[in-house]
Amino acid sequence: MEITNFNMYKKKWNIESETVIKPGLESIQKALGKLGNPQNKHRVIHVAGTNGKGSTIAFLSTLAKEHGLSYGTFTSPSIVDVHDQIQLNGQNVTEQQMDEAFRKMQEAGLSGMLTDFELLTVVAFLVFEGIQLDLVFIETGMGGRLDSTNVMERSIAVIPSISIDHTSFLGDTIEKISWHKAGIIKANSKLIIGALSERARNVVYQVGKEQNAQILEFEKNFFIQENTYTFGKATFKDLHPQMLGKHQLSNMALAITALIESGVPLKESIVQHAVRKASLLGRMEKVDDTVYFDGAHNEASIDALVETIKDVFPNKNIHFIVGILKDKDYLYMLRKLEEVASSFRFVNFNHERALPASILYKHCLHNEKSITKDISKIHFKNNANSDITIVTGSLYFITELRTKIVK
Repeated sequence: MEITNFNMYKKKWNIESETVIKPGLESIQKALGKLGNPQNKHRVIHVAGTNGKGSTIAFLSTLAKEHGLSYGTFTSPSIVDVHDQIQLNGQNVTEQQMDEAFRKMQEAGLSGMLTDFELLTVVAFLVFEGIQLDLVFIETGMGGRLDSTNVMERSIAVIPSISIDHTSFLGDTIEKISWHKAGIIKANSKLIIGALSERARNVVYQVGKEQNAQILEFEKNFFIQENTYTFGKATFKDLHPQMLGKHQLSNMALAITALIESGVPLKESIVQHAVRKASLLGRMEKVDDTVYFDGAHNEASIDALVETIKDVFPNKNIHFIVGILKDKDYLYMLRKLEEVASSFRFVNFNHERALPASILYKHCLHNEKSITKDISKIHFKNNANSDITIVTGSLYFITELRTKIVK
């Protein structure tokens, strides 16, 4: 899948890269070596996992910002275009900064060596290298062990959750997927994990043991009880994140713990303010009084979405606008959403892996359902105060809808 506006820089600087996904680190390590290994210049918190990566980095970023720290973030996929994937202190990378990174890559002779995502990962490290930063927050693209972001000599690792996803690349069992995610653990380092299933936890602990890593686990080493965070002698009370859902309390706790382990002196009043302020596009994002965008795209994230709806909107009519990729378990997603749905609208969107809306319509068991073939024809209009519209199924779908509908 093409990264929006990335080809503009490739063409301008005459640098070629492949659009395919090629798990493995040999090529990017060689490329980074030609550039002096910029990935090792900063303290890094590296986040892998099936769900919760983006939310955890949103908490990390806001906590860092409100404590006056300078920081960089590299996340995926893009929300609008390539510039929002690399940020400095919450601001998108500029064209000038992108150009400078591409100039360095051109001089180093990287054309033809990398895939698009590998090339973008190198850009991120080059952008960060040129600036004095207290911390860098990196999100894996897919998996962890063989992901192009997994090139730092040292980092603190964070894994919010592990469930079945990307089976064609990571394997079809929790154990195989967990092995990939746990691959971000560095020797003699620290790993911070959410509440994992026993099967995932066993694999992660085994890899941690092999790496001689210290593992800190949610609800074992650090806790959230009645909106109070505790970890050793650290206690922060009255924490109320604006991001909806009980799972966000776990992501918040992971972020706080990661910063403490990074040596950041946190202040309770600032933590309280930061977690109320932290937000993330496409994760129960309120775009209107009664309209939310949520990029739930696999079993675990759909489960979390439905749980959040039951918890936050127990007496509301829920109208879903849905676009899903064809390699997802859309039958499971439909069955879960049907538990809380008042109606469905299935949408065709522009992605090479998009599932036709007609297939979703055919397999949906709800009586109130329709198809929208043209995404630009979607409008948000609820009939009553008791109506809530939720756009979901894929971050790619939400991204396209945002660019065409949301002003």
